[in-house]
Amino acid sequence: MTSLLSVHGQIDPKIGFLKALATTTVYTPTKTITANMSSTTFLAGTTSSTYPSGTIFRDMGKRTVTYNTSKQEVAKYILVQPQIGPATEGVPVNYDIQKFYIQVWAASDSGVAITVGRIG
Repeated sequence: MTSLLSVHGQIDPKIGFLKALATTTVYTPTKTITANMSSTTFLAGTTSSTYPSGTIFRDMGKRTVTYNTSKQEVAKYILVQPQIGPATEGVPVNYDIQKFYIQVWAASDSGVAITVGRIG
């Protein structure tokens, strides 16, 4: 028996990790980040830094979509946490505050290269 309410997702829920394929910019929240916000507001509410290629990130399940002045989507970000190493079971020392957003999608005309990929 099938259900009318079943939904097919594009991302397998069992794949909760991403890997930096190149140097990756991360955006640490300094203000409240909402599910939909303008690009300007998102950038004003975060500080940026970078992580090296090969870094593994854990998907924390929160997402945000940014849009431009014409209300067109320009980027999608997900909240992640870096995975450190086996001595701490992958959890960073400051796990409660060491969370940030990484860009996982960009509009085709934005010119931004996405530097992360999902790993299984």
